[in-house]
Amino acid sequence: MSPSQAATVLTASGYIVARSKAEISPKSVGRIAWINLEEGQRVRKGELVARLENQELMAQKTEALVNLANARKELARQKELFAKGITTRQALDNAQTQVEVFEAQLRFIEEQIRNTEIYAPIDGVVTVKKAFLGETVTPQGFGAGTAGATFAIIVDLDSLEMEADINEQNVGKLRLGMPAEVVLDAYPDRAYKARLRQIVPTADRQKGSVKVKVELLEKDEMVLPEMSSRVYFQSPEILQDGKPRVMIPISSVVEKDGKKGVFLVRQDNVRFQPVTLENSTGSQVEVKEGLSGGEELVVEAANLNLEDGQKIRRRSE
Repeated sequence: MSPSQAATVLTASGYIVARSKAEISPKSVGRIAWINLEEGQRVRKGELVARLENQELMAQKTEALVNLANARKELARQKELFAKGITTRQALDNAQTQVEVFEAQLRFIEEQIRNTEIYAPIDGVVTVKKAFLGETVTPQGFGAGTAGATFAIIVDLDSLEMEADINEQNVGKLRLGMPAEVVLDAYPDRAYKARLRQIVPTADRQKGSVKVKVELLEKDEMVLPEMSSRVYFQSPEILQDGKPRVMIPISSVVEKDGKKGVFLVRQDNVRFQPVTLENSTGSQVEVKEGLSGGEELVVEAANLNLEDGQKIRRRSE
């Protein structure tokens, strides 16, 4: 039993989500000619991750460059003739207009070519890949292509946090910044230090709940998006000199040979551990000496007749 969970103010269920997540969508309709995206792959912001077919656009660009070069030559010739008084201002202006037209055409084609290149919008890890080489993709809101508008999702794993719905009646127990622990359902024996980052300023009328966001102060490779989890909100009062106070249930305290203590679980047996107790709060009592926090102990030891070294069976066995 975690001592910080012993002093829990409120618990709630929720999911691990990312504050920073991006859906990759093309800016134009096209067929994927090249793609460098795989689920689990790390990408950097600005990295080229896919390219649509653009052979026709490249041919148009070549033609536009030739037209622009010829138009600039004609403009230079008209300037020279105008300086000699051989041509008219109208002819010079027409040549200038032609240059501007071909420059605008080239910029438009180059923009279309850039739209066929897809870059990672953020640093992160690819969590979803929907499109593959040769498939047709479309921009958001354009319609349905073979792969649809979103063909990959990138998540910044450093931005992972927990979201939970709190019953309206319990919101008053929470304070921004209050300490918490998050436990993943997949790894119930591992608790991650956290804090309440935000209470979303609106309620869900149908659920009668308010959404809260919990910042994970520590993470590892086991924490993944969309994992189900539980959060244990702790009273700031359990912190003393910046360290957690060790709080245990009063029901776990027993007396042996005139000494108060608890029974610690050691594999398949229990060991008596003397403790020095101080203030009690409700069903909890503070341990000043004997426990460092995080030990697994028998919660209802006061109601059991246990002996030091006695073998036990866990309820899950």
